[in-house]
Amino acid sequence: MNDMILKADRVLLGEDLIPKENMAVIVREGKIEDILPQAECPEIPGAEVIEFKDKTLMPGMIECHNHLSIDATIPEHLELLAWSTECELTLIALDGFRKDLMSGVTTARCMGDRFYIDVTLKKLIQQGKVTGPKLLAAGIGMKGSHGAGYIGAPHCGVEEIRKTTRENLKKGVDLLKLFITPGVPDPDSEFVPSFLSLEEIAMAVNEGAKKNTPVAAHCIGGQGLKDCIDGGVQVIEHMYMCTPQDAEWLAKSNCVVDFTSGIFLDPTREETLSANNAYRVRKNRPRVRERLKLLMSTGVPYVLGTDAYHGYLYREVGYAVELGSDVVTALKGVTSNAAKVCGLGDKIGSLKKGYVADIIAVDGNPLMDVTCLSKVPFVMQDGKVMKQE
Repeated sequence: MNDMILKADRVLLGEDLIPKENMAVIVREGKIEDILPQAECPEIPGAEVIEFKDKTLMPGMIECHNHLSIDATIPEHLELLAWSTECELTLIALDGFRKDLMSGVTTARCMGDRFYIDVTLKKLIQQGKVTGPKLLAAGIGMKGSHGAGYIGAPHCGVEEIRKTTRENLKKGVDLLKLFITPGVPDPDSEFVPSFLSLEEIAMAVNEGAKKNTPVAAHCIGGQGLKDCIDGGVQVIEHMYMCTPQDAEWLAKSNCVVDFTSGIFLDPTREETLSANNAYRVRKNRPRVRERLKLLMSTGVPYVLGTDAYHGYLYREVGYAVELGSDVVTALKGVTSNAAKVCGLGDKIGSLKKGYVADIIAVDGNPLMDVTCLSKVPFVMQDGKVMKQE
């Protein structure tokens, strides 16, 4: 692999995305060798030089809530899971891979898939047989036998949770996923059902801890949230029904929240939902917006994900700002802070010497206008150019 020198009008450096003008990034053997002012950049024999005028170099984005066997751009994509074969779902996954990588996502945290599709594709990517974002896989998600949701497998009792947890760990998952509550709340009620007990939650956490494997939970609030916190869950996904009590519990915990706001705030997603699901999302939208604003106002640590809207992670950054976040923290939700949640904060998510060369270029300056993230003409992954326009 030849050395490369990326020269840009602007580079966002380090975990805090500090902007520096007229910088050069030297890439060697898949890693960032150095970052220095262009005026001080040495000539390197044989190195390829790429110049980025009116563009910003930043870390490749990290999608913190993805599903490979779901593509929210496909009509009635949730219902497809009921009858699609492993082959059909794999084809959906491969197409979503392409959309994600070309949009600037170089790493994705997969939150449960059928047939261990995420684990299989993670290994194929590592072997260089498939092109797409590098993956963290959760394998088979676990929900209550009376629980809601389309992805998780039904479980009843701590021993069933233990069995699936161990099967997941043997398969080589990077995290474990629990489904605690419904995803879309009853529009006419404040009550949030919970489908796994504290004991079942704690079983997954304890088994995961034996292999240093974290647990994330699909949870929109209520008693299920308290049980997740008490049971030791590290990351809470969604939190659409956050109440002041929920916010207080989270503020006193060590949990990180994964905001997936577009599920409700992005009206374009209604177009591919069933009529009933679209109605429930639309009716819940004002309430969810206010609940997420409340949660954001507490300063809870957070990351961002789309929940399978492949190619649209940039919109989640915009929603975070709309909900009250400052721009830098929103950008960190798909870069440095996202990397930490993935357990990879010392390898990816920042432009630093020695870090993996996952780098994208965006038109303009995302610190001034986060919509710049929708225009990604250049993607580098592990030091290889995957897209160049």
